Amino acid sequence: MKRTNIEFMIGWLDALRRDEPDAAKAMLDPRIVWQGLRDEWSCHGADSVVDRFAGERDARAEIDALELIGAEDHAILHARGAGLTAIDDLPLPDGIYNVFAIEGGRVMRIDDYTERAKALTAAGLDATDG
Repeated sequence: MKRTNIEFMIGWLDALRRDEPDAAKAMLDPRIVWQGLRDEWSCHGADSVVDRFAGERDARAEIDALELIGAEDHAILHARGAGLTAIDDLPLPDGIYNVFAIEGGRVMRIDDYTERAKALTAAGLDATDG
């Protein structure tokens, strides 16, 4: 399942890259919630999530690396680089970790983290593995 979730995420990112929002939205549950790093940074619904993710992608064009980490029912997208050193006044020393909860071939929820160990734990992985 780990590889399946990684490949799923590659497909979702490719839909965003090709500027195909309908394809990206089709991979999300219509009631999806994306919880950002602060309580007030959340959005609800597939339309809102795709619009916000695409907007963040465009606004933070300077990235050095993307990492995908697979888990049984999750995938973690880790992005870092010059465009991801802070959001507002919140420092991102190692970039940002988006934890995608995947069920039945759709993303049900996304939660953001600033720390790798917390993201790994949220995805059901052993945080001591790295």
